[in-house]
Parts: sequence; structure tokens; C-alpha cells
Amino acid sequence: MIASLIILLIVFSPGTFSWITDSFKPVIYGLMIAYLLDSVVMFLMKKLKVRRKQGIFLACLILIGTISALIYLLLPQIIENANNIMSFIMEGNIDIAQIITDIRNRIDNKYVEYITDYILHAGESFKNIINNLLKYLYNILMSMITNIGSSTFTVFISFIINIYMLSEKDDLLARGRRFIHAYFKDNKAEDILQVFSKANKIFKSFLGGKLLDSAIVGIMCVIAFAIARVPYAPLMGTLIGFFNIIPYFGPIIGSVPVIVVSFFVNPSKALTALIIIIIIQQIDANILEPKIVGENVGVSPFWIITSVTVGGNLFGIPGLILGVPVVVLLKTVIEGSIDMRLMEKGKENIEKTNLRK
Repeated sequence: MIASLIILLIVFSPGTFSWITDSFKPVIYGLMIAYLLDSVVMFLMKKLKVRRKQGIFLACLILIGTISALIYLLLPQIIENANNIMSFIMEGNIDIAQIITDIRNRIDNKYVEYITDYILHAGESFKNIINNLLKYLYNILMSMITNIGSSTFTVFISFIINIYMLSEKDDLLARGRRFIHAYFKDNKAEDILQVFSKANKIFKSFLGGKLLDSAIVGIMCVIAFAIARVPYAPLMGTLIGFFNIIPYFGPIIGSVPVIVVSFFVNPSKALTALIIIIIIQQIDANILEPKIVGENVGVSPFWIITSVTVGGNLFGIPGLILGVPVVVLLKTVIEGSIDMRLMEKGKENIEKTNLRK
């Protein structure tokens, strides 16, 4: 009933749905923070042998310390880098012809010659495209920074709500179970609770792991860019880390602004940045992500790409990030239902050997 109402609001009255979500933003954000911090609390309770309230205090302290350190170390540099890029664009320091001519003279290749000739003939229109792209990226970045500043009160309230949610976790879960058993038959209630249990496991494993993995990738990129003197290293590394949260497409999306900006500030550094990104992404794909996120995502690349594409089109960045765990959950639930029905019909082995993830 509630799910049907939400779907109807999204489809037929997106404005009303947006108004409702905006009204409940502090609660939604608080729930998200509490959901992600709960794993840290459980870890601290297990390893340090502390009570839950002490674990909550330590987890919140770690979160505040981490965010404060990032703001102190990175935010001023990111803002400065963004302003420098905008000044660079607005002052018209991009000399397309000179840059392209230099590249053509350095590389004796017919394909490079063909491409550079095309760009030179495109002239002003190509420059306008690049300028518009860089301005668009700048506006997105400044909008994010501005929203952080204007949402301080909401974030503060959300953090307080998060503390109460973590403290009353057992009571909230017990009330949720009572509600489900009150309005559904026993067998149906157990099925619903089992789905919630699977969803919790999938989302915590994927989101917690992906956030940690992306943070490590971002830090590695910032350090590598700084050592290689890639222009605007703090900003560029942060972009790579941020977009790395998005499966498959994230590294590509994050690489574009880094390479474009590097190319027009210092063309030789664009290749350096590309090499660094490729090396770090290989390390991430083959070492970090399998260990942190886990190899058993549960769906094939086709379904992952489809879930990211559809989720992004429907819900923007949240859809890009949450599309994969949602599809994994749906796959798990649907396949479980199919297996049960086939078992009831005595056909549980039908074509099972031919199925792939």
C-alpha cells in the first residue's frame, strides 16, 4: 500500500513527492548516517569490548574528526582550485591553436595530424565547447560547496537524529517487527522480515565497502597527482574519489574533467594524469575493491551496467549509486521465490545448470 502510494507520487506528482522528501530531509539523512555508522559501532563494540553507548560516542567522534580533517586539509584548496579554473576560463587564456600546433609538431603521426587538423579547423566552436564544459563542471562543484554551507543546520539536526536512532536501534527494530506481524499473516511477515534482512546485508556490504574503497582511491589520486605536479591535484583527486562510488561509469566520468583541465593548463600533464588514473584504477579493480567491497556482487556486468543506467536516468546520482544493490536485492528475492515455486512443482533442477549470474 505504502510502496504503491510512493510509486504513484513519483510518477504522477513528482512535485508533491519532492516536497515530502524535503520536509523529511533531516530524518532521511539521520537514517542514512545511522545506517552507515552502525557497522562502525558494532566493530568498536566487538574489538574494544565497550558498551553500545560508548561505541556510538567513539564512532561519532571518528566521523567528526574525519570530516573536520578533510574540510581543513582539502576544502580550502578545492575552492581555490575551482576559482583558479574559472578565472583561467573567463580570462580566455586557452590558446587552442598554439596547444594543438605544439602537439602536432611533437608527434609525427598521420592520425594525430588528421585529428589536430580537424580541431584547428573547428577553431572557435571547439573552444566554446571546451569552455562550456569547464563552466558546467565548475557550476556543479560550486553548487555542491554552496549546498554544504546552506545545509549546515539540516546536517546538524540529522546528526542529532542519527545519535538517537543508533541509541534506540533495538527498540526501533522491535517496533518494526511488531508492526509487520500485526498487519500481515505469520508466513507473510516472516518472508518480509527475511527480505529486510537480505537487504540490510547487501546494502551494508556494498555501500560501506564502496565508500571506504572510493575514499582510498581519492586519497591515492590526490597524493599521486601532487607528486606528479598534475594541475589542481586536491580538486582532481577528490573528483576521482567521488565518482568512483558509481560502478563502471564512475572512473570514466571522473577522468574526463581531470584530463580536460590538465590538457589545457599543461598538455604534457594530461598524459601523466591519464597514466596515474589507469594505474590506480587497475589497483582498485584487482586488489582494493575485491577485498573491501567483495567479489560476490551477485549479478553479471550486463545487469550492473543496466541498473546504473536506469537508476541514473530515474533518480540521478542516488540512482547511480544505489542501482546495483537494489538489483542485487531484487535478483535474490525473485530467484528465491522462483526456487520455492519450482520445488513445490518438483522441478527445482529445471535448467539450473545453464543459469549464469
